[in-house]
Amino acid sequence: MANEGTIRIHRLIGGNGAAFRVSFVPYDSDGEGTAGVRSFHEVQQVRTFLKSIGVNVEVVKEALRQSAAGRSASVPNVALSEEVVKSSGLDATAAVARR
Repeated sequence: MANEGTIRIHRLIGGNGAAFRVSFVPYDSDGEGTAGVRSFHEVQQVRTFLKSIGVNVEVVKEALRQSAAGRSASVPNVALSEEVVKSSGLDATAAVARR
């Protein structure tokens, strides 16, 4: 079964931790699940991750452009299989939707 939702990309400014956080929020969730957030230090890591879960290359480019222009970006209407959600580390946010 596919999970449909929005991928959120948030660019952090300052600090010593990861520079980017990526999460998947299924449409049938209450929008508060954050345990499945992935953190990355470099934009290239975000690009590689998004491509690895099947996000279209042009969509990835636009989302990263948006996050560079501001601090966050969203990729709506993403369908991820259960396997991809689990293997990518985004399963905690999707699990909130199924409760």
